[in-house]
Amino acid sequence: MLRHKQLSGSRRNESPQIVCLDDKGCTKNEVNMSRKIFQRCDVLLILLPIFVSILLYMYFKPAGQVAQMEQLPADSTLEQHLPGPIDSVSVPKTGPPVRFLMLNAQNYFVEGDKPRSQYHRVIKSLSGREAVASVIASVQPDIVGLVEIGGAAALQDLVCRLASRGLHFPHTKVLERWGEDRALAVISRYPITSDHSVPNCLLEGQTARRMLRGILDVVVRIPDGRLFRIMGVHLKSKRTDDTTAADALRIREARTLATHVQSAIRSAPQMPILVYGDWNAGPGESTLAILTQGRTRESALRRLTPKDDRGETWTIYYKGGNEYNTFDQIYVNRVLSERMGRKAQMGIVGGQAAKKASDHRAVWCEIR
Repeated sequence: MLRHKQLSGSRRNESPQIVCLDDKGCTKNEVNMSRKIFQRCDVLLILLPIFVSILLYMYFKPAGQVAQMEQLPADSTLEQHLPGPIDSVSVPKTGPPVRFLMLNAQNYFVEGDKPRSQYHRVIKSLSGREAVASVIASVQPDIVGLVEIGGAAALQDLVCRLASRGLHFPHTKVLERWGEDRALAVISRYPITSDHSVPNCLLEGQTARRMLRGILDVVVRIPDGRLFRIMGVHLKSKRTDDTTAADALRIREARTLATHVQSAIRSAPQMPILVYGDWNAGPGESTLAILTQGRTRESALRRLTPKDDRGETWTIYYKGGNEYNTFDQIYVNRVLSERMGRKAQMGIVGGQAAKKASDHRAVWCEIR
């Protein structure tokens, strides 16, 4: 109930003011002010639980969701550090062919690389290095997988020789391992977006013994968005006194690689994978059957069957035993095999330059 109160004017001839009071003696202005305060408090009480809920959600948000916002370190190389945020994106399945070439460069050693083992190295001749560059340039590849490259200095030497021939490979990866002077490497016209290489790869079933040269494993991104995962290996040589031990080691290395491939396919089932290598084993040997059978049906690989211009498939000639062998081979997973189809272009490089470059011949194919 409101009451009226008359206030005397403070000056002469000033009319007295009349204000309304409520039962508690408050003026009408004070009542309105209180109502506004209470209304604001009501709004705050409504917003407070929402604000608290947001804070709690951010605090207890699952780690997997937060990880999507984090960027991986640029120099990360371990498989467990690279679950593949860039590998698992949706990419185009069709596009112009990308030409891949692999070559065992036969001890491509230069002065700039320091020895990584106790064995004596022989620097590759200038004519031999020029021949390697000529063989690669003759195919005009987009990506090159190398075996028996000395190291970072040797790789730079080869890249410069290719550049003088008009082929530029700004993106490179060399996989060196202490105890082994011959490294694996990839050079590419296109960016290498992630590196899954394992230099000190434990052999399957072993606690200390490792693959001699590790597993090179990178992802290359083509300008149209396509991704290709390129793996490279160099298994134990046949040229040894204890052939039984060498064969057993080679089989164990193949099993280790098969497990690595299976893990890669599980992490990104739609990723096209190419595996190149000097296997020191022919197509019919049990070492390579491990790859074509795979750990699972999904991880089984298909061997490509390139030929030279005379229809021959050998990639290395061993003078000591007068033997022709197909040790240099390329394998692809089901996804890449389906993209390539049965009429994919591929071949083996012959000629005089090939003889000067290496005791191995280069193998190439077009992937999509």
